[in-house]
Amino acid sequence: MKQRILYIIIGLSVVLMAMAQKQFRTSEYGRLASALQIDTRSLPEGYSHPVSQGLTLTVHKDKQTVDHIGLQLFSDDVHSSAQSPIFDFLERYFLQLKYPPTVKTSANMIRDDKFRFIKGSMATIDDLRLTDSFSFSHDNRYYTATWQRDGRVLLSVSFPVEYELISGENKIEAEENLLADIQKTTVKQCKDDARRNDSYINDCFSNRLYYQHGQLVNDSKHPAETLANLMLSTNAKGNYNVHVTQISYGFQKKIFEVPLRQWIIFCQDNGCKLYFGVEDISDKGEISAVVIAVNEAENYNHVFTISMSAKAIDAHQGIIEARLFPYVPTHNVMNMFANYRKSNPKNFVKR
Repeated sequence: MKQRILYIIIGLSVVLMAMAQKQFRTSEYGRLASALQIDTRSLPEGYSHPVSQGLTLTVHKDKQTVDHIGLQLFSDDVHSSAQSPIFDFLERYFLQLKYPPTVKTSANMIRDDKFRFIKGSMATIDDLRLTDSFSFSHDNRYYTATWQRDGRVLLSVSFPVEYELISGENKIEAEENLLADIQKTTVKQCKDDARRNDSYINDCFSNRLYYQHGQLVNDSKHPAETLANLMLSTNAKGNYNVHVTQISYGFQKKIFEVPLRQWIIFCQDNGCKLYFGVEDISDKGEISAVVIAVNEAENYNHVFTISMSAKAIDAHQGIIEARLFPYVPTHNVMNMFANYRKSNPKNFVKR
C-alpha cells in the first residue's frame, strides 16, 4: 500500500513538473515571475502590462506559455512589428539586473555578459519613456542600442552578438523548444527573388535558385538544382516531409518529422537566411547536401545535412532524410566548412 502511494506521489510530481515547464518557455521566466509575484496564469494571451513592485512590466503569452517578461520599454506595436530580438532582450535583461539570480549580483552579470553602459547607468533606465527615440546597430561582434530625447542621448549600451545572451535561453532549452517552435509555424506563400545569388563562407554555399523556361527546376536530370530549389524555396513543386535526427547538447538525439515548407518558413520567420551546398551526387542521381540557416542578428547557424533519392524527385513527393545540428555558433560553422568543396560539380541549367 505504501509503495502504491509512493508511486502516485511520484506520478503527480512528474505531472506538476511538466505543467510548470509548459507555463514558462524558460526556467528564468519562471524565476522572474516568482520574484515579482506575478500570477501569469491570470494574464491574457498576447501582451499585457502588469504592475509589480512599482514597475510596469511587459509579459507575453503564447498558447498559455509565457515567452517574455521584462520592463516595459517599448510599445506592443514595436514588439509586434519588430524584426529584431533585441527589444525583448533589453526589456528582459534590465529586469534581470534589478532582480538578478541568487548566484550572481547585477555587477557580476554585466561583467560576465560583457554588457556595457556607454552613457547613463542603471538609474537612467527608470527615466526612460515609451516616446523616447530608440535606435540600434550591430556588426559581427557587438550591438549598440541608444535612447534619445529632444536630440540628447539619455542611455547608450553595448552587448555581444550572442544567441544565449540575447534569447535568454541556454543551449539545452533552445534545443528542447525547437520542435515546438517549428510545429507552431504557419506555412504561407513567400515570393522568391529570382536574381539572388549570394554565397556564405565560400562559393560552395549559395542561396541561388535555378530556373528553366521561367519555372523552378524540378527534374531528376538535374538533382542538385532540384534539391537546392526544394530546400530554399516554398514555391518549388512537390510535397515533401523532412525526417529529422536532431543532434543536441551531449550528443542527445531527437527524431521527428515535419513538412519541408514548414521548416523553411520557420527559418525565415526567425531571421535565418538559407544557403545550400552539394556534398555528393551518386551515379544513380541520389544526392547529399548541406543546408546552413544563418542568423546574423544572434550569431548562430542551424546546420542541416540531407540526402534525397532520385525516385523522390521524380515522384514530386516523399521523405528527405536529415541530420540537424541546431544553434551552432557562427565561428564554429566558419571553421567547420572553411575548406568545404563539392565532391561532384553541379550540372547547371540556364535561368
